[in-house]
Amino acid sequence: MGNNARQNRWNFYFGVGMVALGVLYLIGTIFNISVAGILWPFFIIVPGLAFFYFMVQGGKNAAALAIPGSIVTTTGLLLLYQSLTNHWESWAYAWALIVPTSLGVGIYITGIWSENESMRRAGQGFVRVGVIMLIVGGLFFEMIFSISGDRSNNITWPVLLIVAGIYLVAQELGVLSLGRTSGSKTAAESPVELEAPVADVSDETTTDENQEE
Repeated sequence: MGNNARQNRWNFYFGVGMVALGVLYLIGTIFNISVAGILWPFFIIVPGLAFFYFMVQGGKNAAALAIPGSIVTTTGLLLLYQSLTNHWESWAYAWALIVPTSLGVGIYITGIWSENESMRRAGQGFVRVGVIMLIVGGLFFEMIFSISGDRSNNITWPVLLIVAGIYLVAQELGVLSLGRTSGSKTAAESPVELEAPVADVSDETTTDENQEE
């Protein structure tokens, strides 16, 4: 019974894959799109997603699989973007999305899955550094050297710089942590119950006995 159910499940997956592949080739034929240029990055994306699948199946002990899963999946997605847009010049700075950004995402997910607060914070640090490196590299190569030759980058990257600056300023001013601050403040201001002093009954009993004598 179990083997039949498993076989039916795989037949379903293969059927869906065949339909999706046929639809892609049909669209490519009609609109003159290179299907191979769309499909080949999925040979990297799918194994990356498989790491997350085995992480979920393995429980907390398999939390570390999120790190290679994040790196491989991000690499595949980046290659898919570059294949669709032919924007291969972006490798000059887009590598920061892989290391340290996707590395940080993997460490962050590992920390959440394993309930490890220190790893979660370390992952956040890697992601911040990676995003800063990406923005600085993009500004340097796109605005100064114009390696892509796309004038829209002259608007995109300054906007990203402004957004990143606003985020850093807001974080420094504590705007982004108002919820946590108010929560901790409420906890700090909550009344503390004091235990009532316990009278020394033995001393009073001894005093009463002495008075009776």
